[in-house]
Amino acid sequence: MAPEPSSQLRRSLGLRSLTLAVVTSTIGSGWLFAPFYAARAAGSASLLAWLLGGALALALALVFAELGALVSSSGALAQIPLLSHGRSAGFIGGWCAWIAYVSLPTIEVLAMLQYLASSLPWLTADGGAGQVLSGAGLVVAALLLLAMAWINLAGITWLARWIEGLTAWKLVVPLLVALTLMLTAGHWGNLAVPLVDVATAVAGTAGSSAAGSGAAGSGAAASGVVGAIGAGGILFSLLGFRTAMDLAGEARRPQRDVPLAMALGLGISLAIYLVLQLAFLVAVPPELLAGGWAQLRLTAHGGPLVAIALGLGLGWVVTLLLSDAVISPGATGLTYLGVSARVGWMMGRCGLLPAGLGRLNRQAVPAVALLCSLAIGLLLLLGGPSWQRVVSFLTATLVIALAMGPVSLLALRRQLPEEPRAFRLPWAELWCPLTFVAASWAILWCGRSALEGAVALVLGPALLFNLVQWRRGRPLQARSGAWWWLYLGGLLAISELIGPGRPLAWSGGGQAAVVAAFALAVFPVALATRLPQISADARVELHSAAASPTADTSRLRR
Repeated sequence: MAPEPSSQLRRSLGLRSLTLAVVTSTIGSGWLFAPFYAARAAGSASLLAWLLGGALALALALVFAELGALVSSSGALAQIPLLSHGRSAGFIGGWCAWIAYVSLPTIEVLAMLQYLASSLPWLTADGGAGQVLSGAGLVVAALLLLAMAWINLAGITWLARWIEGLTAWKLVVPLLVALTLMLTAGHWGNLAVPLVDVATAVAGTAGSSAAGSGAAGSGAAASGVVGAIGAGGILFSLLGFRTAMDLAGEARRPQRDVPLAMALGLGISLAIYLVLQLAFLVAVPPELLAGGWAQLRLTAHGGPLVAIALGLGLGWVVTLLLSDAVISPGATGLTYLGVSARVGWMMGRCGLLPAGLGRLNRQAVPAVALLCSLAIGLLLLLGGPSWQRVVSFLTATLVIALAMGPVSLLALRRQLPEEPRAFRLPWAELWCPLTFVAASWAILWCGRSALEGAVALVLGPALLFNLVQWRRGRPLQARSGAWWWLYLGGLLAISELIGPGRPLAWSGGGQAAVVAAFALAVFPVALATRLPQISADARVELHSAAASPTADTSRLRR
């Protein structure tokens, strides 16, 4: 039985729109802040950190390229774990994605106002530990979120037009700023500045030798690369490739265009970020690096790039930065507000969240889910989080959601072996376990407190969901989802027990080896406990996706 038209999203997006959606999701507030925090964490090795972060993002993107070609429905991140491992696993995977997406528009608005505060100081006030939004700033932030919701409610065609127009600007401005900083400052000697100055380390460490401090500096550099990827905003900035999947239900040719859009968008964004990082490294005045990169402080009100531009007397660059501080985070927030609504819509349609979230308005927009995302975003404003305080937490939550991908890909190959795939990942039997290990490393790289917060935010609601479903007599497929509890509990235990300052004070390399061994032990368990057949709860959504003549998922209806 075909679904009613009112339940269908409109398939009107082409490859160009999907690619620009990936780029605009990837180049948001990250380009305004990540080069600074990555440089403080890793110094000139931050360039290597971007390459490693890009490799990890690419590994995940290739996994989701096959999944996106197979499951061509909007909000697919919520659908894929349900499809392969049932309701309990589906809730955890979908919840991680949804809660991170719901938070992102608020974070982008906060980043926007933090930059604008250099010209409009009334937007922020001194919160003791840093700048927070003032009363007037809260009003402006709320109005910006309301404007983003209004544009999204107008329909996917309007959203695509806004994204395409704003992304063209976002591609030009970062490159123009980067080239200007390199040509104006050009302190290429900064690339040789160590992360931690040896003399400073010796003076601050009683009884240590210069050689010992040098060894410590080398260790700090290695851990700095890891910190830059996780807590420095690199991985947070590069995970926007998944937006193509989240809009797949509105793509004209999802099996072809979704994988291509992820690859093209990620490649373009990584190239821009590498140029930006290099420009930041050579634009910092050398006198600010007397204590090494880790001691770098840029105190100008408004953001690190504004501080650099002011120091170089580039007033027009400051003006350009402030204008882009509205456009880049604004376009990214606009996109993620729509994407969060589609993930919520999918979870409502699949029975993972209240069914009311699965309704569409006359413009085929998930209006109820969108308004729910807006309400949560407005509430988050009252908490006054800053960009740097929440980036590691959001990254951990997002990577937990994406860690399901390698498991589901191999599970769905076994569950649907004959199903055609427009893109098929080569060497998947080797690629997927290794990508699962890399994702596990990335979760721990976000930091101990970020992991603790992410696990609590995931497992608490999951326990409540299971309890409610059990009381209503609905099947949970708990056996197929039990590996999630083992996996997240094990990562949390490793974080608490192994590492500097823990009971087992091993090096970062020792912790990484334990994580790799643990992930490789959990992966076959997760694969073996898949459902015998794809979940019946997800078949309706696959039926909906197959209803379009451009979609090739009709064979999933069994």
